[in-house]
Amino acid sequence: MTKALIRLFIRNAEDTRNARVREQYGVLSGAVGIACNAFLFVLKVVIGLMSGSISIAADAFNNLSDGLSCLISIVGFKVAGKEPDAKHPFGYGRTEYIAGLVVAFIIVLVGFEFFKTSIDRIIHPETVAFSVVLVVILAVSMLIKLWMGAFQAQIGRRIGSPVLVAAGQDSRNDVITTGVVMLGMVAGRFTSLPVDGYIGVLVAVFIVWAGFGIARDTVAPLLGEAADPEIAQNVEQIVMESDYIVGVHDLIVHNYGAGRWLASLHAEVPSDSDFVAVHEVIDEAEKRVWQRTGIYLVIHMDPIDVNDEHVAALRAQVDKMLHEIDAELSMHDFRVVDGERHINLIFDVLVPFSYDNNAKRNLMMTIRSKLQKIDHRYNPVVTFDHQM
Repeated sequence: MTKALIRLFIRNAEDTRNARVREQYGVLSGAVGIACNAFLFVLKVVIGLMSGSISIAADAFNNLSDGLSCLISIVGFKVAGKEPDAKHPFGYGRTEYIAGLVVAFIIVLVGFEFFKTSIDRIIHPETVAFSVVLVVILAVSMLIKLWMGAFQAQIGRRIGSPVLVAAGQDSRNDVITTGVVMLGMVAGRFTSLPVDGYIGVLVAVFIVWAGFGIARDTVAPLLGEAADPEIAQNVEQIVMESDYIVGVHDLIVHNYGAGRWLASLHAEVPSDSDFVAVHEVIDEAEKRVWQRTGIYLVIHMDPIDVNDEHVAALRAQVDKMLHEIDAELSMHDFRVVDGERHINLIFDVLVPFSYDNNAKRNLMMTIRSKLQKIDHRYNPVVTFDHQM
């Protein structure tokens, strides 16, 4: 059914890097979500009124909040699809994440409200009617939510939208929620305890937990998270296919919305190269990265001496020493300034984020000590970097 809906409503469905196509996917997912959740809301409100179950009512309003979330996501995709302008030269792609954050707040608010209502039901219990028909209807609603979760997750993965992937997970969470409500309805037949209220509390906690999970997933790209290791490795491999380029480092990737990436990278080239030719090679590498990944890449050239045997030997010596200290350490931008009494070894060391300032100071002392044991004239001039 998912494929049929895509064929029916999405033009150029395979061109998922196109902003307009992504917008169509987002609107389709939101429209399907609104239709399904509106149907389930009406269905569960009727069941809740017939049975007097607060947990079913809570589940119904959870569906209502999900429908509102779908409406907000449609607005988010519409705004995110706007073309870049003078005020926002990188486009409006991050609006999609803001929409996801608004959705998360609504879900959390609904959860807290029904938590209070469920506590009141525990304090002032009421009889909940049981009916096989009601249980069957709830089971049907679970099947609808199960399909909807798969539909949203599939579209989310297809267009690289964390918001839709999170929405799919939320729909699957709703299946569990409704299942717990059904168990509460059945259990209420065999005990005088206010099972419905306790189940309502569980449902409310589950809703709040799902809301915080979606908030976490949407805040991360807004704050600026590290590049996906697979994406980073792919970009570096594409650049390393080029002639002249002998090493890459300091890759930084900026996310301006799903499918909108900007990046910068330092490429090491031999210092005795023909720099006109190197410039052409770098232009070609940038174009290759764009064509294969959709990432707009800017490359900075770092000339290094690769033909001086003395410098090469020192570089290998320092690299080996760093790996002996910590296998996670790596080095780049190595240069040597020779002198009679001092030999400056200038280089950058890439350290994990677990290294605080104290750890960096200790590392600097260790590097200096080890190098001066090799030759007392060695004076390391080190800059510490982190992998972006």
